Amino acid sequence: MVKVIVDRFEGAMAIVELTEGELQKIPKIFIPDAKEGDCIEIEQAEVSRFYFASIDNDMMTVLTPKGKYALSRSLLGSAKPGNPITFTVSKQETEKRKSRIRGLMSNLFE
Repeated sequence: MVKVIVDRFEGAMAIVELTEGELQKIPKIFIPDAKEGDCIEIEQAEVSRFYFASIDNDMMTVLTPKGKYALSRSLLGSAKPGNPITFTVSKQETEKRKSRIRGLMSNLFE
């Protein structure tokens, strides 16, 4: 499983941050309900609307009901061609992250 944080939205793309601080783009079609600051979990699934189709260099093609999209290999972890892929907003991880940030801010301003 790969976890990313939604940094911002630019048009039809979400700019997400990987744990190493690297920024990547994800089409909003994969995470339509996400908001800035949300934690997104990307993982293989048994059934999904999205399927990992192929690898071309460091880019992976993902099939969706609305067409093909290229994503960075770093976003899909150990997925292999043919695997269904899910993109889930993790409310629990998002709240843990926000709580940790509130604690840091509280300590900073005491």
